[in-house]
Amino acid sequence: MNSTIKLLCQFVRQHSTLEKIRNIGIIAHIDAGKTTTTERMLYYAGKTRRIGNVDHGDTITDFLPQERSRGITIQSAAISFNWRNNGNINLIDTPGHADFSFEVIRALKVLDGCVTIFDAVAGVEAQTEKVWKMSKDIPKICFINKMDREGAGFSRTVKEIILKLHTRVALVNIPFFATTKNDDHKFFQGVVDVINKRLIQWDFDDPDKVIVSEIDPEKNAPLYNQLLKARESLIETLSEFDEDLVEKFLDVPNGDYLELSPDIINSSLRNLSLKGIVTPVLCGASFRNIGVQPLLDAVLEYLPSPIETKFPAINKSNCIMKYDKSKGLIIGNNNSICVSLAFKVITDPIRGLMVFVRVYSGLLRNNYTVYNTTTRQFFKIGKLVRMNADVPEEINMLSTGEIGVLTGSSIEGNVSTGDTIISHCHKRDGAKSLKRSEELTLKVNPIEVPEPVFTVTVEPKSLGNKDSMEKALKRLVIEDPSLRVSVDEETGQTLLSGMGELHLEIAGDKLINTLGAEVELGKVTVSYKETINIDTPVEKYSDDKGYNFSMCVESLKESEDKISHSNSSKEICIPLGNDNNYLIIENNPKYNPEKEWPLQISYESIVNAMMSSAIVALQKGGKISNFPLHSCAIRICDDWEIPVDIEKPAEILTIARNLILKILNNLQIGQYSILQPIMRLDVVVSPSDMGGVLRDLTNDHDAIILSIEDQDSTENTADNLIYNKIATDQYLPDDVTLNLAKTVGSNESSKHIKAEVPLRKMIAYNKKLRSLTQGRGDFHMYFDKMERVTSD
Repeated sequence: MNSTIKLLCQFVRQHSTLEKIRNIGIIAHIDAGKTTTTERMLYYAGKTRRIGNVDHGDTITDFLPQERSRGITIQSAAISFNWRNNGNINLIDTPGHADFSFEVIRALKVLDGCVTIFDAVAGVEAQTEKVWKMSKDIPKICFINKMDREGAGFSRTVKEIILKLHTRVALVNIPFFATTKNDDHKFFQGVVDVINKRLIQWDFDDPDKVIVSEIDPEKNAPLYNQLLKARESLIETLSEFDEDLVEKFLDVPNGDYLELSPDIINSSLRNLSLKGIVTPVLCGASFRNIGVQPLLDAVLEYLPSPIETKFPAINKSNCIMKYDKSKGLIIGNNNSICVSLAFKVITDPIRGLMVFVRVYSGLLRNNYTVYNTTTRQFFKIGKLVRMNADVPEEINMLSTGEIGVLTGSSIEGNVSTGDTIISHCHKRDGAKSLKRSEELTLKVNPIEVPEPVFTVTVEPKSLGNKDSMEKALKRLVIEDPSLRVSVDEETGQTLLSGMGELHLEIAGDKLINTLGAEVELGKVTVSYKETINIDTPVEKYSDDKGYNFSMCVESLKESEDKISHSNSSKEICIPLGNDNNYLIIENNPKYNPEKEWPLQISYESIVNAMMSSAIVALQKGGKISNFPLHSCAIRICDDWEIPVDIEKPAEILTIARNLILKILNNLQIGQYSILQPIMRLDVVVSPSDMGGVLRDLTNDHDAIILSIEDQDSTENTADNLIYNKIATDQYLPDDVTLNLAKTVGSNESSKHIKAEVPLRKMIAYNKKLRSLTQGRGDFHMYFDKMERVTSD
């Protein structure tokens, strides 16, 4: 009886609250307070009974030993909770360090909205700009954190948000500063709710005590005037884009901005937020437990539900997709199909391999047979769970828009990050009845994996440890696809490549302490590539079986960072991984996949075989140092032919691979070049430290200085001039805490140095910068391009 009631409750919850689900991520620069804010959200939602702190190493979402010992987020963590019985929030806390950008990339793939957190002292930082661009199509809320710190600047940060992130803002609340009994000091104690016209204050000693009061225009005239100006500015901003709001405001007696209904303002702001026209802004101090409840209210109020977000990008441009209020997304007019995306894989010490999925359409149920459209294999899943950080909660099914986890021994080896999972919504083995040519070829566009740029050698401590090392490395790469394992053909050494020094340090720690591998790691080095300098002649292959191929390899010049991905009537162009390599297949009039197909083997199987052959051949490397090839396009001419009776692609794989290797081997060593990664470097230092940092960059790191600016300045481009005017017109309250800052040189604007620098010169730069600036400097580095260097 109890189990029946539980199942019924779950069914009702999943079918009646689609509009109340929010899939959100917390994104920001490192140390902006993402995890601290998440902890407070969980506490106030009743998910936890105590508040964890990063400094104490007892937070819910930072549960890995490596995270707790370093006090930073390393991997994204998911947790679900209900807020005030108004909505269910599926939250993913993401890392802020640039080395773990892939964790942000894969989280953004499955999220409908984001909360972007800003450090009120530091303002808009480099990684914040990067993740903002990465999430450009996702509605966002801004939360200006750490308002209790000396030097915090709410208005300054809002202005930077407008100028640097190019967005219109709506101030949902503004900071309130109380005065000490002696009237000699002001401190951050709460917020002014601009929409609901009230003051909200928190008690430092009691995290559960919140005081809500009206603002008396006579007793507190300055604060009342701030409320009036902020509300007027908010309504004026919304009125620029919402004609309905203008009409409703015209009905307000005497045009009083304070009399316009909060419901009308919220409705308008929600509509504009979902369209990405206006970004709601709130403030608080999460460590002091201030401002978190209004932020949670804003998540439900202004961010989209799964039926209000954009359709997922899929491989079928002509596939019909629509939203139904009760059923969610329906793909291809098929109410019985469930489409999910695997976006993360972890290893649990008890349950083994666990795969995080986002359900885009339909219902995913326990113990059902599913089909992986990437591997083209059927397999059966075990129990479904919903993760609360590292604690699993068993559930019977996942509905449209929900995030959950696949478990069971059968998922081992059957699903990886980026795979699309198809199942039947109502029949346990119904996936096998779906159409192979339609439903079972559908794919959600895969998650892009950035190319690693740092490498270390991994050696077993003894020959007997080699097998366990290889198994541990395989598991490591399954969990984190931004790590790559390869073998140096000359030395036979195993190489592990990653996004940065810290990334590889953490990976090594996991390898040894978590996965138990008996290995030794070498020094961090740079991942070089090779490329060809000329286009090769066409090489032909034909045999008695009926195979016929004409191929060449083309060099992509530096100016051609990318070539068109779009298919034309003459050829298709397919990217091969992230090394700027492509496969170009010219269309043969004899074989048209849109018409009656003459071969037993499918067109998709032929293309996949060609892709696999090209990737393997290019990974073999060039003639100078056997580094993998970069910026090459393999062209298959339009005279290609396949025997009619071929059913499997094995021979195509072999023939294509050998032909490409032959073409590359015909080149002379002088027709190859080595490429090195060039990074974009952003360094923020005080004016007094700038001279020493510049000399060090140019003399010791071969940097090319691109610009030196005040940190809060922007270039005079057309867009920047537009947003500069918007920032000037935006009402912003006085920054009280800026005037109270006691830091030395706080009246001087920090200098922002932008440079191009070879990655090989930047190993351990963090220590060098700390030494040069006595710990005051900060830098952010990201991959820009590959550039030719001399062979030595």
